[in-house]
Amino acid sequence: MMVHFDYYPKDRPDITALEHRLQNAIQRAGVGALGESELHIDGNDGYLYMYGPDADRLYAVTKPLLQSSRLMSDAEVTKHYGSRTETFALHRRHAQ
Repeated sequence: MMVHFDYYPKDRPDITALEHRLQNAIQRAGVGALGESELHIDGNDGYLYMYGPDADRLYAVTKPLLQSSRLMSDAEVTKHYGSRTETFALHRRHAQ
């Protein structure tokens, strides 16, 4: 699974914190692993990579964390099912 998002260089500490939360949730649920994130040096495009045998289970575990992060406001999720992919916008939950 891949999550594409926009960020600014000042967001790096928040990205690192999100990565730790995602890694812990994925490991606790036993649904896969968090891969190496890709952050373009110009501070535009960021990519989170997550791997597991079941993309739907992986997404179910990570979705609440992704939706709660302000960094994911305009994020796009791509789930991989072998040779088939499904890409959609992540609808962020707004704080009340």
